[in-house]
Amino acid sequence: MKLSSFAQRTISTLVLGPLLLLALLYLRGDNFSILLALLLIPAAWEWGRLSGQTMFWPHLWYTVLLVLLFYLSRFISVEWLLGAALFWWWGALLWLRHFPAGTGWLFAPVTSRIAGIFVLIPAWRSLEVIHHQEQGVELLFFLLLLIWSADIGAYLVGRSFGSRKLAPNVSPGKSIEGLLGGIGFSAVFASVAYLYMGWSGMGLPLFMLAVVGIVIFSVVGDLVESSYKRSAGLKDSGNLIPGHGGILDRVDSLTAAAPIFLSILIVSGGL
Repeated sequence: MKLSSFAQRTISTLVLGPLLLLALLYLRGDNFSILLALLLIPAAWEWGRLSGQTMFWPHLWYTVLLVLLFYLSRFISVEWLLGAALFWWWGALLWLRHFPAGTGWLFAPVTSRIAGIFVLIPAWRSLEVIHHQEQGVELLFFLLLLIWSADIGAYLVGRSFGSRKLAPNVSPGKSIEGLLGGIGFSAVFASVAYLYMGWSGMGLPLFMLAVVGIVIFSVVGDLVESSYKRSAGLKDSGNLIPGHGGILDRVDSLTAAAPIFLSILIVSGGL
């Protein structure tokens, strides 16, 4: 008997959710870095697929290259990596407005594979750096819950009230009302988290402004992956997670949100 998509999503969530929780809580130092490297393998493979790579050996070597770059990124100042990430994601804010007109060069085989480096390496390195901090587990949980609350708010508000399309040429299902709903839901969660975690290095108004920025860029991360899937003619980045698609389909928001979050932590003195 073939399970419905909803049943597959539910089972995958019930299995993977606790595993993620255990990994965040109990893996430390290099063990967590090894887990990230293992997760990067399917993510890099999927990005190669989005960039139009069909031949096995070049596809494999691209995947190996990204894992190697993740390792080598430890020997580069994280500020340089974050600078590269900020350059990419601010640029994405601009070119997404015009997709697909005038953006074809971004989806050419060579440039799209270079884009994969900008998308994946700073994000994975940011997750590693955050987790290695004294409050790393709490910080990563905050980031994940912030993104999930924004997703829930965007879905509920967008489904009920969404009428103005946010990026119709990239993701027709997303609406401006949904974005505002996601910001609202995440703001409520962030307010509670602010009091619970006792962040005194940043005043509440500035903290909420940072939260809005993280949520907006998480949506940009989602839209960037959607644009590459649309350009490649794919519905999902892969089929590794039953009912959910590929690894990239689950972490697309995080690819932008993680380096933005780490940048804010560094600037605010939170690290």
